[in-house]
Amino acid sequence: MDQTEKEKLFEAMHNLKRAHAWGPQMEGASRGEYFTLHMIHRLTEESGESNPGAKITDLSRSAQMSRPAVSQMLNTLENKQLIERIMAKSDRRVVYVKLTRSGEELLQKSHEQFHFWFDRVVEKLGPEDTAELTRLVTKLRMIMENLRADQ
Repeated sequence: MDQTEKEKLFEAMHNLKRAHAWGPQMEGASRGEYFTLHMIHRLTEESGESNPGAKITDLSRSAQMSRPAVSQMLNTLENKQLIERIMAKSDRRVVYVKLTRSGEELLQKSHEQFHFWFDRVVEKLGPEDTAELTRLVTKLRMIMENLRADQ
C-alpha cells in the first residue's frame, strides 16, 4: 500500500471517530453511558436470579475498561439515578450493580433510537455493502487486536 492509501485510511478512521457518525444523538446519556447500561443489563440477565445484578469485576472485564474507568462511569450513572450498587451479603468486597427503573427506561429508549438509526444506515448502504462493511470492520478489529498483542 502506498503512502496515499495509508493516509486515506487514517483520515477516514479519524473522521469516523471524530464525527461520531456511528450512532444517533441520545437524550439523557452519552454513548459510553448507554453502552455501560447495556452491559449491566446483559450481565445481570446472564447472572440469573441468584445474583442481585452484575458484578463490577465482570463489567470491567466485559467492557474492556480499567476498574478506575468503570468506577468513574458508575459514579456518573449513580448520580443520574440510572443504577444502584449492592454489596454482597456473603462477601462485602463483592459489589453488584443493577439498573434502576429510570435506567431501564433510558436503556429501552436508547435501544429504540439505535435500532431506528441502524435501520436507516442499512437501508442507505444496502444489504451487500452492509455485509461487506461488517466483514471489513471485524477484520480490521482483529488485525488491530493482534498487532497490539504482539507489541
